[in-house]
Amino acid sequence: MTPRRRRTSSSTPRWPSSPRPTTPKKPQPTPKGTDDAARNYGIPPGHSLRNWDPTEQPIMLLGLVFDSNSLGKWIYDWTVYHHGPATPIADMAVELWLFLFQLAGKTKRAEECMPRIKTSENQKMVKDFIESGERLFNKLKKLLTACGTPLLGARQSQPKKVQQYNTSYLGKNAGTNFVDSIFGKDRQLEQTEKFMVSIRLWNLRFKANCDDILRRPGQ
Repeated sequence: MTPRRRRTSSSTPRWPSSPRPTTPKKPQPTPKGTDDAARNYGIPPGHSLRNWDPTEQPIMLLGLVFDSNSLGKWIYDWTVYHHGPATPIADMAVELWLFLFQLAGKTKRAEECMPRIKTSENQKMVKDFIESGERLFNKLKKLLTACGTPLLGARQSQPKKVQQYNTSYLGKNAGTNFVDSIFGKDRQLEQTEKFMVSIRLWNLRFKANCDDILRRPGQ
């Protein structure tokens, strides 16, 4: 389920607050997830693929499949719907969106450059960051599970034929309940803040250690 007041989708984030980071030129239309792509990633049947770019690592939440960018946008959209745009929680949500976008983009760029990196020392450096980026993705998935699992209880009261991976039967407040969970002081806020600190440090270290290598992989 998505909120009615929803921003237009884009494969590149349109950052709603200042200062806005520089974004690439308008990209080609985002590829759409298919059943074949889902099978290749081991995504169970019945999950909604409409929010997933199949060229990116899939992230599953409440029967929906996202990539890092679309997940960040989904969380931000629901946060603004629930709390309004000019609020501290909305600012936190857009920062999380930015961090997820950066993590996915830098990890993918590093993986694509690996075959062109000349020295073994630089290869090891970049490989270490790819692996640490994967560990951050695993932490993200654990956080999402902690936030989403309580919402799944609402599904158990529904008929079995509509239970399977169908967020429309999680209740119309599933999105706002998720926001309350991930940013709630008595829920997962502390874990969310720790996760965001980890991504922030990873981004800073990646820039200091890998940017030059990826710009000149043959040196």
